[in-house]
Amino acid sequence: MTATDPRPVLQVRGLRKTFGDREVLHGVDLTVHEGEVVVVIGPSGSGKSTLVRCVHQLESIQGGSMFLDGELLGYQQHRGGLRTLDPARVARQRRRMGMVFQQFNLFPHWTVLENIARPQVMVHGSTRDAAHARGRELLDRVGLGDKAHAHPRELSGGQQQRVAIARALAPHPRIMLFDEPTSALDPELVDEVLTVLRDLARVGMTMIVVTHEMAFARQMGDRVVFIDQGGIVEEGTAEQIFERPRTERLRAFLSRSRGETSARRVQA
Repeated sequence: MTATDPRPVLQVRGLRKTFGDREVLHGVDLTVHEGEVVVVIGPSGSGKSTLVRCVHQLESIQGGSMFLDGELLGYQQHRGGLRTLDPARVARQRRRMGMVFQQFNLFPHWTVLENIARPQVMVHGSTRDAAHARGRELLDRVGLGDKAHAHPRELSGGQQQRVAIARALAPHPRIMLFDEPTSALDPELVDEVLTVLRDLARVGMTMIVVTHEMAFARQMGDRVVFIDQGGIVEEGTAEQIFERPRTERLRAFLSRSRGETSARRVQA
């Protein structure tokens, strides 16, 4: 890395995660630079969603380390070793990362604007006026400026996911983490969410996107990471991954993905 290269926002080193006796991630190394879009692909159960959940500290880790802007996540140095951070400090670290899940997780009794603004007041200490102004700005940004006073039940799934993205963007996160944000949507609603992600990429938002949408990965990934059986098998530019895969495992995965896409088109 030269002096002109973007600085790393996120660094993951030797990450290990187990559930009982099953090792879900083993020795994962990943660096995400300022303004970079890293797209993570892989079969179901490969560990790709677990990776972003570990980064957001929703899952504990059994080995390795993670750094956000050079700050160790989840731990602090103590008497020559590491000590787990207290929950309040973990929460402060987590606030610097926006997370969008497969499900929308909106509060049904709050309006769309309240779903974005109230967490800013309750968690981040914003004033009500500032939080509402930020909420309206973000609703315009995701194309829902006219839905501020609607309730989630009045919105389509794609619209609800766009509200969830706006909520995650509200505290100006250093990095956005997306865990298959279109997997719960009907096929005709997928593109409206992917359009928002494309717009974020164009303005330089640093992102990790776990997705099964291969067209999006090919078009928008500055780097594509293929995970299988808990480890990174290949990573590179979209052209390298999709046009010149080096391993049989990746070639087989891409072949299956193309077959599934063709089948969905026939059914449609």
